[in-house]
Amino acid sequence: MTATAPPPSAPIVAEHRLVIRSYLPAHDAQAARLRSLTYLAAIGWAGPSGLAVSTIDQLVRNASQFGRCSGGEIGIRIARTEADDLLIDVVDHNPEFPFFEEAVSGLLGQGLWRVADYGAVVSWHPHEGGKTVRAVLQGARS
Repeated sequence: MTATAPPPSAPIVAEHRLVIRSYLPAHDAQAARLRSLTYLAAIGWAGPSGLAVSTIDQLVRNASQFGRCSGGEIGIRIARTEADDLLIDVVDHNPEFPFFEEAVSGLLGQGLWRVADYGAVVSWHPHEGGKTVRAVLQGARS
């Protein structure tokens, strides 16, 4: 849980990017859930798709609600690494995240706490025009 995006655990072997037009948090999350199922299958991730979709749902809801995205766009990247980890990056327009640690620990809201509770490693990093929140879910290990 750091303010800089950690490097992927292994090289990325497949990825898809999508953009959601932001209207309302529940609408945005539903659009992301529906589209992400197809992309998870396309990149061949062998991990639990239910956890991945729930993670995407929570991250998109947060971006829609707190990321200054209303009427704008939310960017999503879903990527699988050689180690079969799933990287989920959600980009919003708010470069700040003053209470990140509190959010992940559940002291402030429940969205990121749920994502961490699903087993994801959650981080964020600011960039020009906003920030990216990343969740990494570990894939099936042999």
